Amino acid sequence: MMKYGRPSRILSSVVTPFKDCTRSVSDLVSLATTGSSAVTLRELSDAIETYQGTEYLEALAVLPPLLACPDDDAKRLVRACGLHSNAKEVMIVVQEAMEELQWYYHVGDEEIQPKPITAPVQRFTNLIVLCAKVIPRLRPGKKTALQLASPIITDITSLAPSIAQDVTRYEGRILLGEIASLVRDVCLWATVSASADDLVTMKSILRGLLDTTVVACAPSIQASLSAREFERVFPKLTVKSAIEEGWVNGENVMVDVQDTLRVLEDSRCSEILEPRSTSDLIYLAHAKPFIPMSNATLSCLFPLLLDSLRSNIAVDESLFLLLRFLTQDDPAFADTTIPPHIADPLCTVLSALASTHLDAFIRHLNLRLVSLLLTKVHSTLRVEILLRLTRDEEFPQIRGPAVGLLKEAVLEALGSRSTEPSFFASPMLLRTFGPILFKTNPPDFLTVGHTTEELECSLELLRIADCLSFYYILVLRDRENRTKVQDADSILSVERSLFHPLRQFLHQRAHMKGELPMALLSLQVSLGRIDDALATVKNIH
Repeated sequence: MMKYGRPSRILSSVVTPFKDCTRSVSDLVSLATTGSSAVTLRELSDAIETYQGTEYLEALAVLPPLLACPDDDAKRLVRACGLHSNAKEVMIVVQEAMEELQWYYHVGDEEIQPKPITAPVQRFTNLIVLCAKVIPRLRPGKKTALQLASPIITDITSLAPSIAQDVTRYEGRILLGEIASLVRDVCLWATVSASADDLVTMKSILRGLLDTTVVACAPSIQASLSAREFERVFPKLTVKSAIEEGWVNGENVMVDVQDTLRVLEDSRCSEILEPRSTSDLIYLAHAKPFIPMSNATLSCLFPLLLDSLRSNIAVDESLFLLLRFLTQDDPAFADTTIPPHIADPLCTVLSALASTHLDAFIRHLNLRLVSLLLTKVHSTLRVEILLRLTRDEEFPQIRGPAVGLLKEAVLEALGSRSTEPSFFASPMLLRTFGPILFKTNPPDFLTVGHTTEELECSLELLRIADCLSFYYILVLRDRENRTKVQDADSILSVERSLFHPLRQFLHQRAHMKGELPMALLSLQVSLGRIDDALATVKNIH
């Protein structure tokens, strides 16, 4: 009598009308997952928990419909089955569900799918929840703990990258959190159930699962590391915050992952300053508290950073690490020089992102990173990189901003108290960059016809505006005429190559159209400022 008394109380507490009372708890759960019963999953899970009726959940009947159900209460029941249902039956369900998912993601295109799988992401996530609870209940006997757990962990690892391609941000974070819990729970179980040698192997397999999932779910983390760091370091440059809404949820998931790493007692956790994989890069970026980085760390990170930025994987983490490295307050870092084999390729990939990325903040951040990198390289390399950027044909978008980077280098040289000669405060500056800055690109830009719409979105007009600004600042700030910008022949050369053709172009456009569009009006104003600056210089001399 006692055996049937408890389910009867459960059923009577939640079931209406009376005809449903004859159904088993498992039947009701199955019906509730499809909405075919007047009883909800919440009512059932609450009643089962209240009356301790988990032993009446028949795993073979209940779990298949529950695995595909996105309801949080379905996950409660899945967890309850993992903790209390017959472990062997649960493992049968796990094995069958895993095989279906493997077939679903790896089936050839030519094969017909006789049994479509619904909600594969939800199925996989609930399977992870189930495994986290049932594996620690398995008892080694003829099979060791390693033999019991490693096949299913290996299957999960192989599926994770395919599953991650279909997740939303929310689903990816949930999946990553559940994987972290699974790794922790299985590791703690293996610690007391496996031999010393098997435990080492088990930890390696679990670490592989965690690494694979962290990389696969990296697009879902979105903890806004780089945006938050940028706004901390450059508050005056922040016009509109680029911090993602809900970033804290991504950060919390990575805190969970860091806790899992500590449970694994992986030696690499203490050697994170020597990252060897993309997952190590992600762990380093999310480490709490942040671990200061040296040039040696950057050398280890360098190939990982390049791969990350080129493949668009863990971009937020990579940009954050670069920004943190280049803006660290350590006095020992002030005189650090980044070697050419690191700085040059980084500038190349960062400038490409600054030119082409769809996100305005990412473009701005990458340009700032190029600027910071250029302050940490030898002057000769800085000149080479700026020459390449100011005449870049592959990414013309960077040519204008590169003039701004050149301006930063010149102002830095002119304001330096160092007695050593600087290229950027010498006549070589205009001899080298003058032919690039003070000529249009293409050369006939000012002579061919352009519609107003074309001019409004012209990259060349923006570059010319940057060049005029550069010249104006140089005339005013080079008070000792170290670059010879104030020499008569230098002024005449720039007038002939750019200013005179530009004045003619503006005059013709004004005569034809009646008034200049805003894009051209700003150039006219800049020319007027330059004329005033040159007149002031002549009066002084």
